[in-house]
Amino acid sequence: MLPIAAVLPGSTASRHGLAAGDRLVSVNGRNVRDSIDYQFLVSGSRLSLMVRKKDGTERVLRISKDPDDTLGLLFDPFPVRRCRNKCIFCFVDQMPAGCRKTLYVRDDDYRASFLYGNYVTLGNLREEDWERIFTQRLSPLYLSVHATEPELRSFLMQNRSTIDIMAGMRRLAEGGIRMHTQIVLCPGINDGRHLARTVEDLASLYPAVLSIAVVPVGLTAHREGLFPLRSFRRGEARRVVETIQSYGGTYKKRLGTRLVFPSDEFYIKAGLPFPSLRSYEDLPQIENGVGMVATFLDKARRTRLPSRIPPTTLSAVTGVSFAPMLKTALRKHLAVKGVAIRVITAKNVLFGPSVTVSGLLAGKDILQAVRGRRLGSMLLVPASTLKDDESVFLDDLSLADLETAVGVPVHPVTTFSDIVRLLGPARKSGHRRDR
Repeated sequence: MLPIAAVLPGSTASRHGLAAGDRLVSVNGRNVRDSIDYQFLVSGSRLSLMVRKKDGTERVLRISKDPDDTLGLLFDPFPVRRCRNKCIFCFVDQMPAGCRKTLYVRDDDYRASFLYGNYVTLGNLREEDWERIFTQRLSPLYLSVHATEPELRSFLMQNRSTIDIMAGMRRLAEGGIRMHTQIVLCPGINDGRHLARTVEDLASLYPAVLSIAVVPVGLTAHREGLFPLRSFRRGEARRVVETIQSYGGTYKKRLGTRLVFPSDEFYIKAGLPFPSLRSYEDLPQIENGVGMVATFLDKARRTRLPSRIPPTTLSAVTGVSFAPMLKTALRKHLAVKGVAIRVITAKNVLFGPSVTVSGLLAGKDILQAVRGRRLGSMLLVPASTLKDDESVFLDDLSLADLETAVGVPVHPVTTFSDIVRLLGPARKSGHRRDR
């Protein structure tokens, strides 16, 4: 039985008298456990809904609809299944106090993997879960692999009973499920020959394996009592990038896809130039930090400038890693007389100086970076620093709080064109900067 959180106005469900607080008992005689069941069961054109109203009475609604009509029912997120592993690199274990409560949850739920792209380990699946994945075609799934050698993976995850990941992935492949995978790389542990083994094993499952992302371990300043890990040195990062590029070139010729991609952070650590956006293909792992920089730089080159931009001065804050790229993009593609954009580099105080990506800046990190500076007419902040469904930073500081503190309008931005739009409306007579 699934409680209804909201009903969209004017929707099919609204016209049939459903309201928030009612409970959906079954669809076509089948129980509804969560929103995935609901999506699966209402995909047909003729439905019989058993509903328990708020007053306790039950009604059967018979509905004919278009296949794409989801009725307009909304449900609260389901409680996620927790992770059983104790990974030596787990970011949750390195979280400081004072962040949003949800950031301390170790989730490992295949349903969230299907719905939101969360990475899971397959370590807590019951047989009924496997059957549901195949029956409802929950594809693609996003899998944390890290290593395909069973003993090494067990060590990385500090779980002797962890699943043989290759056996699990072969079962998914045989059931027609596609997978995006990630390898969190720890220097001296699962890199070198172990990385080569993992990449080759995963590539053997193509096309069921759609992509492989290789990302460096993220380390905060809050690792007291945890397994001793270190960051990649420049030379090590270069060797990782070269290894992955070599595999990518081979797979491009053999499979038609590069398949395996290093994260942006590896290029930054290695001090190497970013490849073209085209080399990232359809950006299968952009949410995992693979191709974000190349996307920003490519869009900066292609963005059309308005024919007239009024003189203005503003500030843009970003993380340590991205600051040089942002400064270069602004200098090359937004060199307009009268427009001055000051780039402010914010150091990460919440997580520590080793965390340099923009997306992990807290609101107070930004506030500290801009305090006492002349910001101009507005302040731009990375949209990735905010929670997806509300304007709140990692430390629960709201965008409105930041705006009040700095005394100028604050605008979240993602792309170069977001910046240009804030400077003035683009016109057809605008010109393209392709330098």
